[in-house]
Amino acid sequence: MNIAIEAFALSMDKVTGVGNVALKYIEELQKIDRKNRYYVYTKDGLKHANLHKRNWTHVNYMSRLKRAKMSVRKPWARLTAEQTRHPQVARMVVIIILKAAKMFLEALNTVYFPFWMASSLRRNRINVYFGTFADFFPLLFPSSTRKIWLVHDLVWKLYPRTQEKRNVLRGLLVTRGMKRADLLLSVSDSTRNDMIGLLNLRSEIITLHNAADRAIFYRADRASTARVKNKYAIRESYILSVCTLEPRKNLPVLLDAYAAIKGRERFRLVLVGMSGWKNTELLDMIERHPAKDNIIVTGYVPAEDLAPLYSGAEVFAFPTLYEGFGMPVLEAMQCGCPVISSTSSSIPEVAGDACVLVEPLDVGALTRALERVLEDKKLRSDMSRKGLARSKMFSWEKSAARLLDILQNK
Repeated sequence: MNIAIEAFALSMDKVTGVGNVALKYIEELQKIDRKNRYYVYTKDGLKHANLHKRNWTHVNYMSRLKRAKMSVRKPWARLTAEQTRHPQVARMVVIIILKAAKMFLEALNTVYFPFWMASSLRRNRINVYFGTFADFFPLLFPSSTRKIWLVHDLVWKLYPRTQEKRNVLRGLLVTRGMKRADLLLSVSDSTRNDMIGLLNLRSEIITLHNAADRAIFYRADRASTARVKNKYAIRESYILSVCTLEPRKNLPVLLDAYAAIKGRERFRLVLVGMSGWKNTELLDMIERHPAKDNIIVTGYVPAEDLAPLYSGAEVFAFPTLYEGFGMPVLEAMQCGCPVISSTSSSIPEVAGDACVLVEPLDVGALTRALERVLEDKKLRSDMSRKGLARSKMFSWEKSAARLLDILQNK
């Protein structure tokens, strides 16, 4: 059987979210399947996965149109930078022409790419197409190719105000594409139920849980924890939150709760994650916070620092409004960190009875939960033990084995 895996996210310089899911499935499938032939599709190179098995082939999009677009983009970027330093009328005219050419070629490339993809699927006689991110649907699929997509969340549908407008529009196109699928995979029962209730889909939907990489998320030793605390200038005990700094992560509620907890001065609040969309208000709120000197915003941190950060925290606080799966909760549990999160979406499904869950918009409830966990060492120890046990229910090995069965038999 010939299986295509869409792995566009693995062309990006930094692998996050969807890219990590694609990466883990590619790694695990290489370990367990020597019978089927795999074709991994990318747009701009495969930067993170190593295809070391003979039955795996990398297919990268390259065409004359794409080369033409790249040949125009480089001089446009160089001249634009020069124009900023030394403005010239003649140079500005050239920049305008190049920009118009770039936009035209980008539009043509966008239209052409799905046809190239469909042609490649036919040429490689693909029996099953597995899309790791359900926002791309090749046109003119070969009729013999089964179409399977993995759906990570419906945030664009449930919380459109927390998304850029282009993501909401993309979501509408995604829904149209989902209806053409032979089979849909959901990362949680919660997301599966949302898909059934909100999208009027006829395709079969199967839940296939994510997992946390045990090579990255583990209970770190004291030396590693001390090293990382020193790296990020964390001198005291701390409350940790790991997420993209964006509206749906509900960080204003965490900031309000942190302002209200008793004995706040004994604990730093450490916010780990890249800056996301529409975070100006959040950053202003941090600047005005009564304990702003005790709040550390690290920005993006490398993967090797995450386990020590989780392991060294007194508690992980994650009052998110919505998650398709809730990966940070699983990561924290796998590192032995007590977790306080929200009752929303997929979080209870991942957390089980190992975490303290509160209504995401209830500042008072989060404040009381933080105070209770921070002041009770035995409770933290019990939560850590339960979280470690709960995390063992999720593994990439099990999910990959189930995915292989689905690809071959569904």
